[in-house]
Amino acid sequence: MATNQKRKEQKKIDILNAATKAFVTGGYKNTSVADIAKEAHSSQVTLYKYFPSKIELAREVTIKMIVDGYAGYDHRLDQPNMNFKQKIENILDFGSTEVNTVNQDFMNFMIDEFQAANGDDRVMRIYNEGKDGFWSKILKQGRAEGMISDDIQDEVVMMYVDMIISYFTNPATAQKTKNIVTQKYSNGLARVFFYGIMGK
Repeated sequence: MATNQKRKEQKKIDILNAATKAFVTGGYKNTSVADIAKEAHSSQVTLYKYFPSKIELAREVTIKMIVDGYAGYDHRLDQPNMNFKQKIENILDFGSTEVNTVNQDFMNFMIDEFQAANGDDRVMRIYNEGKDGFWSKILKQGRAEGMISDDIQDEVVMMYVDMIISYFTNPATAQKTKNIVTQKYSNGLARVFFYGIMGK
């Protein structure tokens, strides 16, 4: 029984990994369930046993990318041989690389998911679950090294973070958000933010 359960879990992971590769490179619209099944060395019937629809599978890919992204940032913050500024540069480079590798059509799908435009708010909920831990770790390390200005309280930083997130998740600014990402301005926004909280 345990072996069968492990096989099922592995199959689900295989499908999710195949879907991630397919959506990131081919986009949401141009990637079919058949493409993903082929990439996963599986049948469409098997795929539908684990994920009831293409949109649900793409949503799970988006959630996986958020969770993996937090883990990637966390790993960079744990580097003992780097100072805070080097860690921030590393995080910015990592984030920029991630954005640049994602097909624009799938990036648009992800933005829609953050805005719950497809009728489900799980993506935003998962993002919010990791947000406070990530930011408290950044603030703690930055303050320990004297790199974050004492004039800028944690509450102010979090309010600023929430304002940016509100903008990015507001359906009224959906097209502007997509344009910001398309034109690669999001890295510039991140730099303005990080160097702003350093206050130097």
